[in-house]
Amino acid sequence: MQSTINAAASPADALEVTLDRYYEALVRRLMLIVRDPEEAADLAQSACARALEQRGRFDGRDPRGWLYTIGINLALNELRRRRRWLARPVVESDATWAIEIDPDLWSALGELEPRVRAALLMNVLDGYSQAEIATSLRVPEGTVASWLVRAKGRLRDRLGEGE
Repeated sequence: MQSTINAAASPADALEVTLDRYYEALVRRLMLIVRDPEEAADLAQSACARALEQRGRFDGRDPRGWLYTIGINLALNELRRRRRWLARPVVESDATWAIEIDPDLWSALGELEPRVRAALLMNVLDGYSQAEIATSLRVPEGTVASWLVRAKGRLRDRLGEGE
C-alpha cells in the first residue's frame, strides 16, 4: 500500500515533504548569506510559501535544489534592497551557533561578497556542481568557477591554511 502511495505521489507532493525536511538547513544557509538569523528565518518562510505557490512549475527533479534556489535568490534580492536603501545594519551578534563553532571561519565568510558566499556554500555544503550553481544564480558557469577558486583561496589565506 505504501509503495502505491509513493508511486502516485506527484512532484508537488514531494515538494511539501522537502519543505519540512530541508527547512532548518535552508535557514542556516540563508543566515550565512544575509548574516541575520531573524531575516534568514523570514526569508526561509517566504521561500517555502513561494515554492508552494509555484508548485505547478516544479518538475520533480531536485526539490531541495529548487527550494534552495528560491531561498538564495530571495536572500540576494534582500541584500540588494538593503544596499539600495541602507535600511538595516547587518546583525552579527545573533549568529552565536556559527560563531561558537568557528569564529574565524564565520568572520572570513562574512568578508565574501554575498553571491560568492552563496555559490561557495552551495558547492561545499550542498554538493552542487558549478553548472547547477550557475543555473541557480543565473550567471555563466565560468563566473561560478572563478568565484569558487577565489573564495577558497581567500578562506585559505585568511584561515592560515595556505602556509
